[in-house]
Amino acid sequence: MKKNTILFAFATLFLMGLSSCEKQSAEQGNKVKTDVEATETPAKDIFFYTPKHRADKYVPTEEKMGFNSKILSINTEEFMDNKSIKEVWIAPQIKHIANYAFAGCTSLEKVHFQGEMPVINDEAFKGCSALKNLLVDVYTIGLNSFAGCTSLETARFGEHIYWIRDGAFAGCTKLKSILMAITMNKLEDGAFEGCTNIEEFSIPNDFKNRMFGLVPSASKWKKIYLLSTEYYPMPKNCTPNSSCTLYVPDAFLAKFQADADWQKFGAIEPLSKSKYFTAEGFLK
Repeated sequence: MKKNTILFAFATLFLMGLSSCEKQSAEQGNKVKTDVEATETPAKDIFFYTPKHRADKYVPTEEKMGFNSKILSINTEEFMDNKSIKEVWIAPQIKHIANYAFAGCTSLEKVHFQGEMPVINDEAFKGCSALKNLLVDVYTIGLNSFAGCTSLETARFGEHIYWIRDGAFAGCTKLKSILMAITMNKLEDGAFEGCTNIEEFSIPNDFKNRMFGLVPSASKWKKIYLLSTEYYPMPKNCTPNSSCTLYVPDAFLAKFQADADWQKFGAIEPLSKSKYFTAEGFLK
């Protein structure tokens, strides 16, 4: 009798373990589904790339692609020159996009970054000529990462942006809006080379004497956001545009408005009135 009781107890624990595993599996499945639904596309429409696909060197022919939870990075040249992919979801656990990972993917229109991205490496998206908008909380953008993305119109980064390297957006001739956070610390001279249609951009504190010279479209400027911890005179490389509104930190509004050089801009407004930044220059 005692032996039967022990066996029954073991059987019960075993079944409970199975039930727990099934529940955990279901929860993980629901999490993936929720992540995908947050990007406005049903999960059933997305092909999920797995380690097995990688091992088999499978070349995706699907238009919409996500990543299995075991994929932690995207390898060098992994999807280079793929002409099928139109939309891709970069899962939160992916923390590195290697060189040329999506270079030459000329059909790629949308990239959804679902988490922080420490590194988008050199030429990762070079020549993705159909890509229209970039919204990513990234730390470092490598050399020529988005060079030749000729349809790109907006490039907007989260509070972790730190370094944008030479040629990162070179030749992005349709680029109109570049929004960097006040955290920006390193910006290389050729980052926006050939971006001749920029209308809206932010200038983090560390680049107040350089940034105007790096944006070659003074006659087209419409909105500029000065993310500064102090008032400063207009840099010599700035060409005022009477059609442009200048947004400045609220604490220094009166000083900027009283400056005869800054007055050559069409209007000077406090950052708190802007769509993107707080009174101190942080992202809303």
